[in-house]
Order: sequence, then C-alpha cells, then structure tokens
Amino acid sequence: MLLNLLIQFLGAVTVIQAGLYVPDSDRNTQILKKEVDVAPNGNFNYEYETSNGIAEQRSGMEGATVQGGSSYTSPEGIPISISYVADEFGYYPVGDHIPKVPDYILKSLEYIRNHPYQIKDYYTGELRTVDHNAKAFEVYSRPSTTSEVVHRS
Repeated sequence: MLLNLLIQFLGAVTVIQAGLYVPDSDRNTQILKKEVDVAPNGNFNYEYETSNGIAEQRSGMEGATVQGGSSYTSPEGIPISISYVADEFGYYPVGDHIPKVPDYILKSLEYIRNHPYQIKDYYTGELRTVDHNAKAFEVYSRPSTTSEVVHRS
C-alpha cells in the first residue's frame, strides 16, 4: 500500500512538472517590435514581433473588414504562416498548413450549383425546379381541396 501511494505521488509530481515546463526558447522572450495605431474613425493597425519568432499583424476597421496574419515556428521546427480576411461574410484564413478542400468536393459543389434540384409534383406530375433549401418541401404542403364530410350515426 505504501509503495502504491509512492507511485501515485511520483506520477502526480511528474504530471505537474510537465505542465510547468517552458521551453528555453520561450523563457527569456523579448518583445522586439510593438506598434498600435488607432484612429478616431475606427481604423486600426496592430503589429508585434517577439525574439522567439512569433509575429502578428492586423489592420482594418473595427466592426467591418479586418485583414492580417501571423507566423511562428511549430514545436517540430516547421514555420507556420497564416494570413486572413474577416468581414461581414466570414473569416477566410490562408496557410500551407490548413487542410485544402479535396477536388472531388469542389467538383460536387460545382455540379450542385449547375444542376438545380428538381422534384415531381405528386398531384400534377409536373417537374419543378426549386432552391437547394427548405423550399423544396413546400410542394408537399399543398392545401387539401376535398371538402370535409362528417358522418353521424
């Protein structure tokens, strides 16, 4: 039992020390460059660089379009660089390390875009072209034209 407690204690100490580990390259990191420029109209430019190779830059107008990028070296020694644009339509990152959309997916999306969804109307047999969304199901929610008959006994 004492040996079991000792093993658990040493395991806990190892986990704690591993969590506190800071690589030597990051231990004495200095800020080499830091620039912040904010205009009264909301335009801004922000840039910094550290001695361990981390750099970031972004500019734009707050609440509108922002563009920028960052770079660093991964723990495996691979340089990572990303640039992006963020606007009212979303966030669009670009970088060699970001997985690319496979060609077969791009071809499928192009096929869907060029071939509208068509369904056959159950009642008339007519072929209808509809958008690629919930409108396709409106054909099936047709109001009934038969009159309601109530039988009394």
